[in-house]
Amino acid sequence: MELSYLLMQSILSMAVMVLMGWAGVKSGVLKLEDSRVVAALSLYIVCPCMMLSAFQVEFSPQKLHGLLLALAAAILIHGVYILFTLLLAGPFGLDGVEKGSLIYSNSGNLIIPLVTSLLGKEYVLFTSPFLTVQIVLSWTHCVKLVCPSARLDLWKILKNPNILATLAGMVLFFGQLRLPGVVASAVDSVGACVGPLGMFSIGMLMAGADWGRVFRSKRNYAIVLGRLVLYPALFAVLVCLSRITFWMEGARQVLLVTMLAACAPVAVTISQMADLFGADSRKAGVLNVLSVVFSILTMPLLVMLYQTIC
Repeated sequence: MELSYLLMQSILSMAVMVLMGWAGVKSGVLKLEDSRVVAALSLYIVCPCMMLSAFQVEFSPQKLHGLLLALAAAILIHGVYILFTLLLAGPFGLDGVEKGSLIYSNSGNLIIPLVTSLLGKEYVLFTSPFLTVQIVLSWTHCVKLVCPSARLDLWKILKNPNILATLAGMVLFFGQLRLPGVVASAVDSVGACVGPLGMFSIGMLMAGADWGRVFRSKRNYAIVLGRLVLYPALFAVLVCLSRITFWMEGARQVLLVTMLAACAPVAVTISQMADLFGADSRKAGVLNVLSVVFSILTMPLLVMLYQTIC
């Protein structure tokens, strides 16, 4: 209960940052197209620095077991989500944007600052498996969902700064190597900006949203309900049935990190890919905005559910 309350406080604090980004565009200080620059800065420079900094911790068998558990959970939950969405696609006539919105969450620029504020910097380490799995699937499976005729570029995946930072961080972690003092200080300082920049980017995108369209479509509510409630609840039930949090030390906190990623809003990358590949980017943007609005209520409730049954 206490963690859910802290989570709501953190989300509300981030909502204020979102409003700052929205106000920046509405006041004319910033332009709507500047959001791409802010998003690129956050995803390709700040997040990798945060990830690299997260691996600068003492090695221990418990941390290794936690990483392996987080990796197994990330692979399992994405597999379940993809299969579940495939089963729903026919009866409900889901298009590619809707499928991607159900499966992929905004775990990049939302979860790291949430984990940092709720659980502490040492738990950011356990966000890396989920982020890595989602990055790989985003540039393979998700691209094919949004644009079936698109050609996959595996080289882009390998060159992704987040993947490179994770690999570099793992080398430093397992080798127990430390960045030089000046470099470590710079990386830590840049990584600490991940929360504000990510929220500014979302706020700037929301400034260009057609709010009438956002709240008008009943179908959009159904997709957002699936992303924010049904899918993360499914993860919580699977964890509960496995009983792993009762017999593996530290599993409850490690999987809470995964739970936060699982119940996050629709991934911003869905609208970016829809725009890039000529799909319905307006619908993707609407689903993202609507999910951000309702996540203020749903994320604390889903975390409370997780804590209760797991």
